[in-house]
Amino acid sequence: MFELISGEDLARQMLFSGANGAFRDWCALMKIHPVPGRRGVYDPALVRRRLDEAQGLNTGDGAASGAGAGLVAQRRARRGA
Repeated sequence: MFELISGEDLARQMLFSGANGAFRDWCALMKIHPVPGRRGVYDPALVRRRLDEAQGLNTGDGAASGAGAGLVAQRRARRGA
């Protein structure tokens, strides 16, 4: 099962006051797009991948980094540990 996140929830998590113009501009800059056919609904995996890329934490293809120890390593890299 997969989870989706609303634009309002994502905006609040990214410390925007809501899903306003500034939030949409930020999403465009980060290349974060809503799920096709679901306006205002985002895929958290895509958001995480785009944030990792923006921080220079892209570890290669998504298939290789999707299992157990890879996720721990990704989290440690994000936190600078």
